Amino acid sequence: MNSLYDWLGSRDGVAGFNHPGRELGRFNNFAYVAAARDKMVSVEMFNRGDDYLFDGWSDRQSSHLNACLNAGWRTGVTGVSDHHGTEWGQVEGVGRAGLWVTENTRAGVLEALRARRFFATRYSGLRLDATANGVRMGGVLPLASGDVRFAVDLDRGAEWAGKPLHVQVLRPGASAPNVADVIETTSGSLVEFTVPLDVEAGPWVVLRVSDPSQPNGQPGPAGHPCNDLGVAYSSPWWLEP
Repeated sequence: MNSLYDWLGSRDGVAGFNHPGRELGRFNNFAYVAAARDKMVSVEMFNRGDDYLFDGWSDRQSSHLNACLNAGWRTGVTGVSDHHGTEWGQVEGVGRAGLWVTENTRAGVLEALRARRFFATRYSGLRLDATANGVRMGGVLPLASGDVRFAVDLDRGAEWAGKPLHVQVLRPGASAPNVADVIETTSGSLVEFTVPLDVEAGPWVVLRVSDPSQPNGQPGPAGHPCNDLGVAYSSPWWLEP
């Protein structure tokens, strides 16, 4: 991995951790290299039909999201179809990413990737936008501890209008993310809620949107709130006193 990070350091580009855990090594188990932090902008949480939150849990691996962010990387969260066929863009239920860009150009996309202003989902046409104390996903919260006001805008058009969903507030844990709160919402609505956060409990927070009526095909610890079907993930926020 160090050879790759050195190569990236000499180039004006970005990279991401793709399908973590599918192959051996898991990127040297996400060993942190400070010089590469700004270049490694993403970690996949949806790939094809898989939710990578607990992928490998049954083989006693820790959560990939937990391992990556706890190591110190400042990655956004993305999804990809990893498509090897001829039906690209037509298959539902496979990973995809949504970016919030200021202009629809290559430069605009690169700027959004560097700002971690993007989200992962497995459904076409799904919009997820979220702020924490007015800071867009992927940003820094200047906070040591206190209440954080989240606003989550979630929509997938008429097909999902009124569909019951959960917003799970993920925080650092030892092997799997802790869940600070679970908020009930519906597709097509703007939901606002307040959660107390403390940097002493860990520097990052991620929102996971789920469908509570369906199970996670790759479950984690027994009774974990995220053992339902993942619909989308926001990129993290980082707490900095």
